[in-house]
Amino acid sequence: MKLGFIGLGKMGQALSLRAIQSGYTVYGYNRTKSKVDSIRDRVEILPSISDVVEKSDVILVSVTDDEADEDVILGNHGISDYIRPNKMIIDFSTISPIMSKYINEKLKRKNAYRLEVPLIGGPDKALRGELIALIGGDRSKYEEMADLIKTFATRTIYAGNIGDALSLKLAFNLLVAGYAELLAEGLTLVEKMKVDPRLFIYLINASGYKTEFSEIKGQKMLVNNYEPTFYLKHMKKDLGLISKVVDKYSVYLPVHSTLWSTYTAATEYGLAEEDFSAILEYLLKINKLKE
Repeated sequence: MKLGFIGLGKMGQALSLRAIQSGYTVYGYNRTKSKVDSIRDRVEILPSISDVVEKSDVILVSVTDDEADEDVILGNHGISDYIRPNKMIIDFSTISPIMSKYINEKLKRKNAYRLEVPLIGGPDKALRGELIALIGGDRSKYEEMADLIKTFATRTIYAGNIGDALSLKLAFNLLVAGYAELLAEGLTLVEKMKVDPRLFIYLINASGYKTEFSEIKGQKMLVNNYEPTFYLKHMKKDLGLISKVVDKYSVYLPVHSTLWSTYTAATEYGLAEEDFSAILEYLLKINKLKE
């Protein structure tokens, strides 16, 4: 099977390299050409979306947001301009359920298929094939693509119709954003009270509230290591996607409103390119605990 990856950021690159390791022929395309220099010796980079669609049996999309996803699939010289009937698109992008439904309705006119497959886990887990994949779309089409999806994921969860998997992903990221915020607030509080913050992380990890986040990122936060596995700007983006759902469906989510404000402020503070755990850096600085 020949795979065509459109969108070769950190996650797209990791997914494409995982596919190569698993024996697939891989073609790639990225709108920003300079971002693929590091993988040109391993992935055949093609000059256009049309070339990727023409050469590939399955198209895999991994882009940042609603606008990018709509552009590469439905925009001028996008996938839909070249895709043949019955061809499959697997869309790994985290976008709004609203946009996902819109894109699928448009693709129906081309008699093409699309599964939304948002992923849980970062590039390191993608390289090892240890992601969790959430699947939305026609179940029979998912079953046809299940072996391919399991190349990247040790666990797959079929959520239901288009929009359902992305709703789960956004709910999950809301939880993760809240966890990072509360961990950062706890660290800020103990530092303000002149208590060793290492004891706070130790306490969490000695209790029933221990998580992979507190064990790994908690330790990194203590030493101001915010090397990104998931950019703060992307967490802010996902909280913005939740805002679209909140507005459309009139959902009352008071904690989300606070998180959206805080991550937006941290982004504007210059932390967009750091890991989302750098929400701690923002809190320390505005509380004058750090220059």
